[in-house]
Amino acid sequence: MDGKPSAKPGVTFRDLNVFGLSSADEYQHTAASYLLAIPKSIACLFRRQTTTAAHLLHDFFGIVQHGELLLVLGRPGSGCSTFLKVITGDMPGLKVAASSRVLCDGFPHTQRGLEGNAIYLSELDVHFPELTLGQTLTFAAATQGTRSNLSSNAREVGRDIAAKFKLSAAYNSPVGNAMIRGLSGGEKRRTSIAEVFISERRLQCWDNSTRGLDSSTALAFVQLLRSSTINTQATVMMSIYQASDAIYQNFDKVMLLYEGHQIYFGPTELAVGYFFELGFDKPARATTADFLTSVTYPAERRIRQGYEDRVPRSAKEFADVWTRSDMAKALTQQIIGAEDTGQHGHRRHNITKPRSQNNAYNISIRSQVGLCIQRGRQRLRNHFVPPLAGVIGNTIIAIVVGSVYYDLPEDTNGMDKRAVLIFFSLIINAYAPAFDVLTMWAQRPIVEKHHRYAFYRPFTETIASIICDLPTKLATTIMFNVPLYFMTNLRRSASAFFTYIAFLIATTLTMSMFFRTVGSLSKTPEQSMVPSSMIIFIFSAYTGYIIPAKDMVSWLAWLRRLNPIAFAYESLMINEFADRAFPCARIIPFGIGYSGDDMSRKTCAVIGAAPGQIDIDGSAYIATKYSYHANHLWRNLGIILAMLVIFCGIHLVATEYIPAQRSRGEVLLYQRRSKTHTKLENDEEGGYPVGTVGIAPLQDIATEMVVVDGKEVDYVATPPQLKEDAAVFHWSSLDYSIQIKKNTRQILPNVEGWVRPGSLTALMGVTGAGKTSLLNCLAHRTMVGEVKGDIYLGSEVPDADFQRKVGYVQQEDIHLPTTTVREALEFSARLRGPGDGSPNGPDHVQDILQLLEMTSYADAVVGVPGEGLNVEQRKRLSIAVEMVAKPELLLFLDEPTSGLDSQTAWSICTLLRKLAISGQAILITIHQPSSQLFELFDRLLLLDHSGRVAYFGDIGKDSSTVIEYFERGGSLKCDGSKNPAEWILNVTNSSEDIESASQNRITAWHEKWAQSAERQEVLRQIAAFKKHSARSKNASALPHERQYAASFTTQFRLVTQRAFQEYWRDPVYLYCKIALCVVTTLLNGISFFNAKLDIQGITNIFFSVFLFTQLFSTIDQQVIPRLIDGRSLFEARERRSRSYSWTVFLAANVLVELFWQSIASILVFVTWYYPTGLWRNHDPTFAATERGGLTFCAIWFFCLWISTFSQAVGAGIQHAETAVQIATLFFWLSLVFCGVLVTPGDLPRFWHFVYRASPLTYFIDGTVVAGLANTAIKCSDVEMLRISPPAGRMCGDYLSHWIDAAGGYLKDPAATRDCEYCQISDTNILLSAFGIRVGDRWHNVGYLTVYVCFNILATFAIYWVARERRSRSSL
Repeated sequence: MDGKPSAKPGVTFRDLNVFGLSSADEYQHTAASYLLAIPKSIACLFRRQTTTAAHLLHDFFGIVQHGELLLVLGRPGSGCSTFLKVITGDMPGLKVAASSRVLCDGFPHTQRGLEGNAIYLSELDVHFPELTLGQTLTFAAATQGTRSNLSSNAREVGRDIAAKFKLSAAYNSPVGNAMIRGLSGGEKRRTSIAEVFISERRLQCWDNSTRGLDSSTALAFVQLLRSSTINTQATVMMSIYQASDAIYQNFDKVMLLYEGHQIYFGPTELAVGYFFELGFDKPARATTADFLTSVTYPAERRIRQGYEDRVPRSAKEFADVWTRSDMAKALTQQIIGAEDTGQHGHRRHNITKPRSQNNAYNISIRSQVGLCIQRGRQRLRNHFVPPLAGVIGNTIIAIVVGSVYYDLPEDTNGMDKRAVLIFFSLIINAYAPAFDVLTMWAQRPIVEKHHRYAFYRPFTETIASIICDLPTKLATTIMFNVPLYFMTNLRRSASAFFTYIAFLIATTLTMSMFFRTVGSLSKTPEQSMVPSSMIIFIFSAYTGYIIPAKDMVSWLAWLRRLNPIAFAYESLMINEFADRAFPCARIIPFGIGYSGDDMSRKTCAVIGAAPGQIDIDGSAYIATKYSYHANHLWRNLGIILAMLVIFCGIHLVATEYIPAQRSRGEVLLYQRRSKTHTKLENDEEGGYPVGTVGIAPLQDIATEMVVVDGKEVDYVATPPQLKEDAAVFHWSSLDYSIQIKKNTRQILPNVEGWVRPGSLTALMGVTGAGKTSLLNCLAHRTMVGEVKGDIYLGSEVPDADFQRKVGYVQQEDIHLPTTTVREALEFSARLRGPGDGSPNGPDHVQDILQLLEMTSYADAVVGVPGEGLNVEQRKRLSIAVEMVAKPELLLFLDEPTSGLDSQTAWSICTLLRKLAISGQAILITIHQPSSQLFELFDRLLLLDHSGRVAYFGDIGKDSSTVIEYFERGGSLKCDGSKNPAEWILNVTNSSEDIESASQNRITAWHEKWAQSAERQEVLRQIAAFKKHSARSKNASALPHERQYAASFTTQFRLVTQRAFQEYWRDPVYLYCKIALCVVTTLLNGISFFNAKLDIQGITNIFFSVFLFTQLFSTIDQQVIPRLIDGRSLFEARERRSRSYSWTVFLAANVLVELFWQSIASILVFVTWYYPTGLWRNHDPTFAATERGGLTFCAIWFFCLWISTFSQAVGAGIQHAETAVQIATLFFWLSLVFCGVLVTPGDLPRFWHFVYRASPLTYFIDGTVVAGLANTAIKCSDVEMLRISPPAGRMCGDYLSHWIDAAGGYLKDPAATRDCEYCQISDTNILLSAFGIRVGDRWHNVGYLTVYVCFNILATFAIYWVARERRSRSSL
């Protein structure tokens, strides 16, 4: 755009009606509701499912021309976000009425037409954490043009934008996330804004984009956006909470919403006058934006005298008045005129529609792929440690496996070992890319965000990701297979080696593409997990080694044809065995009586051997045992590559057209038993009925009406005795410092102050002043650093029970998603309430719900953002959780109004005022409150940018005391139009003011405070407080040293009850756990259905149990993240508030996992034990009941071992991904040495201790013994060795001495030719070869029990060492 005025009308909309659709019976799902959903789904096939349509936006109309900025105002729930989403076409779960008329530049509003022309910025900050801020902005700039010097220009644009948003200092810092240290939250917010700002779209919608920014940064951003809008002639719409007048004045038009109704649209300068004429009065010092939104809040709106019966009250009445107004009629005519002008202009100038989807992107497909490849290389270069660690880890595993199979013999003794080795190495290579699913899901929200921004198509990022991952995958494959190949003495020829490498590379890439395809076809990570786990088992079982093709059950044998690993294994076996002779290592019969016979009377003891044959043909061996044919070698490579191409094609199409599941908008869910019906919310809509004023008083506390700034507020009167004997919490000479590398950084130097019962104290300061650090120090919540100084409660130092006697509301609203509001409060009340016999049950909870106006959603589920409580409701719940615990001493609140609209902030602060009047001591950090909010506080503690005290004292009526102090110190005067809070911050944070500038010196307010008479009075008061030894009235109710209000048994009962409830209400987790276990073992059992009792059948049972151990990979990936998520909630809130102890937390988590794992074990046992047919094997010395019991116990304790081992690993590790990888490494090591892949006798002596230490050893031994002990073996025809007896002798006579010495049996002892000899007649002989002793069968269960108990103890020990001891040392 050239910056000249545009003749296009921008955006016009008339009769805009928007609906949100939801099912009529949406409740919180539980394990039971999922079961009931099956018949219900069947019933829905025969009847039409009812849906409800919530009318979200009602008859909106307006016009925003190019070069104009529209400010969208409204309370949470009014429809601001919904309107902005609809205008930009970002409408998940929304439907626009057919009669609505929305035009963009005169053309009909369509989602396809808006792509590349419109952009919507939500409040979610998602970026690639590995990239630096500069690389992130440079990439965004590079996607906007096709100039030849694109890279250099993009870098210049990126630096320029970073400077404009005050991000230059962090330009080379990584964006970061939970695992990569990077930008702060405010810097990430500005990065998101800058990324959108670079795009310069014609239509821009900014949804509360200033949340988390201080006022000066927010003002600078709006001014920058204003300048850009004028220069580019864009159309901009923005919603802002708590907008100052300076910000408000940058907008051309303002639209005010009230419960989904439009009640004003017009010039910003006329808005106040319009509502003044309706009869509303603007309070002094109230900002224009606050006044406009206050009109939509019955508790805050002020009506002019004489208009009490004339003003509109409800949202519908406001909308009706607006539509009948002259301004609305004029607006309608302007819209119609703009629509006609736009259409005539298009015909006259032959203007085409906005760019379509085909040309919605500024750069070509080739350029998109190139940029994404460049970005992928940057991500790899910036964060190379994980890929490098993966390569090194695989190399270590290769060396370990190579040492186990070191220098395999080239005779027949090594043939089976080579087959096992090739299978195991192929499996490790094929499943290494399984983590690609996690990587893809980590970046999927970012890619889809960029797609909505029209930066690039998703499939171009997919192509780039595949290309960028190639070096890592090639390095991993080569570094694993080269040492393994040569250490184990696989076929030593150049052609065989390179063929081996080629097939493994092709298989790795194909499996990588398969896992990516599964992930891209799924809409949630849970949908990816189940099919991935099932396919991993199927591919392993149907490779051709565990179950040879001839032994596969007929109805599942076709799975081998869809398995790329099966084709690879066949070719690798052909590559190793074809056209190769293996000298026979064991010729039978031999010994006394057979030494004189020639070789024609003997045979080699290996499948495929012919009588008298000394060398075994490898081709015949694999053809006989595995049905492999040498001419399939290169055919299979073509099949694998074809699968690679097919999977890649599906993956590219899926990433382009199948988005991840997105939130449907704010939806409140209720328990099915609740009488309250589900209410569809959107845009944080509807927390409680508007105008809910009737608040039930707390017990024993009278109520009175208090007028604050013209508003009547229902305050709670203070019991007179509460202030008389209560000690004052005070601190002095408080220093707090942290260690950064070798340097010590002082956060808080020499801070003093107090919080008196019955008072509300504000803690203020600029960002980075140390406000939260001070709260943490005072509440004894610091986790790092050193705290020095005096902190007293009266004359006593706070003791061990101090933390449970104070309330602390954090900035983050952390709650358990599956609980209801009422249950969360009851849980806190029962665990933290004082043990003095005072009411602390349901009645008290109901009082708090009424006091906080939360009764309308008391039975709603907390949920997660998007499906659950909205921002305001969560903040109220955070406050209620602390209130219901009845903190005896103090209530700390850290930024409770941050990000909230002015009315919600007013509600919360008036609530705190109520609590203060009731006798509570409250200290609250607040970021630049409005003048009305500032009036609610009694005292101010002000910190400067260095953390030093700039003021502590009374605020005074109309802020007179604090204003007089700073004016006396030489600041500019504060006139009546200024907000005192903003004025104070501006005064103390400006480097110099006018009066001091004339004297050429900088005002240091902390120095003025240190020398002031006010500070001397503060110190005198603190000294007096130390002499006051009174305790709160409940102080003697509990032992002085008791840290927790509830007993251990009460804690354990309540926490365990909540844990079981959480699992029951999370059916996705529960059924994924059970389904993965049951489906995997059912497939296992069916694949080995009624296993034959020949040598191959017995071997199949061994490998069936071996595959059974793959349950570990499915269970640990569920248990570890859940434990760590629960630990995060516990450590962030419940441990610090001393709700319950860490031992209770761990014990409850262990118990609930053991319970559900036991349930799963029963199903696992049934679905595996009976299909395999092992239940039929029994004899008098080992009855069927004992066998079944032994098998179940082994399976049960194995499942418990997986659960407890996963919890032990996850207990002390910070990140779930790291814990899963460590647990998986231990599992693979246990698997290698469990005795199946290599028998104990063949293990190198060095590794024998690992065999004994592996829990899998005892699980496999116990299960195999129970299924196979004391069972006769009947060899199949293929397994029979054929020996030619001397002429005239029967087979039984000729081989009788050999059978007596070596065992086995003859199929027909009376035969005189081609004696068919089976080497093994009893399973006990085979079991002994694997080191399994039948007589010690129950010992295995005992060992597994010991492992489970050890894991449980290790869980507690590891947590104490890694987490609890460190937290105690920091206090």
